[in-house]
Amino acid sequence: MPQYVFKMKKGDLEIEFSSDDADFVEQQLEKWREEILKKKVENQAD
Repeated sequence: MPQYVFKMKKGDLEIEFSSDDADFVEQQLEKWREEILKKKVENQAD
């Protein structure tokens, strides 16, 4: 079974997770994407 490992770092913030559940990985990446886009829109409105 495949193992998905993601590690992201920006400045001092580092996020890492691993899973063999493709649906879980897809959901987490979508949540992060939505948050990033939301913050980008908020920053552009300021």
